[in-house]
Amino acid sequence: MKNKDPLVIMKDVLNFHTDEEIVCALKNQNKGLFERIESGKIKIEVKYRKRTRNSLMSHIILSVSPEVWRMLTGAGAVHVDSQRVRVADQSPIVQCTECLGFGHGRKFCKAAQDVCSHCGGPHVRAECADWLAAVAPTCCNCQSAKLDNTDHNAFSQECPVWRRWDTIARSSVSYC
Repeated sequence: MKNKDPLVIMKDVLNFHTDEEIVCALKNQNKGLFERIESGKIKIEVKYRKRTRNSLMSHIILSVSPEVWRMLTGAGAVHVDSQRVRVADQSPIVQCTECLGFGHGRKFCKAAQDVCSHCGGPHVRAECADWLAAVAPTCCNCQSAKLDNTDHNAFSQECPVWRRWDTIARSSVSYC
């Protein structure tokens, strides 16, 4: 089985850029970062975009070669057009936004209804009385796994269940 390429996230990129413009600007405006990598080992592909609170921007998820991943995550920021954009490692984990389980997305979820990421109840977080009252969160994944520490959101990267699934997801990624 062929290992997957690593992912990086470019935070808060202006939406008017096409995928091709982003890749082109990344290569052309950051030549100093790419000069130590053989041209045949430079692979950059836009995988998808994530919405942000600001509707004029999005987070861009890139699939890159291991050499480019090391260079981008080491740099921490790059230039795209007139912006200085933060760059970080992106976990390959897939977590459903409907049932909050792992290994599938909302599109393929078989759950009958949404699960609240704050309290684990049968509603969306925006309608959660605990969330609105600023009550501490309870992780439904940790509750299901019968773990003691459940005082975090189901999407938290501090969640032990999330970390276990992240380790599994990263095992199929080629970082070198």
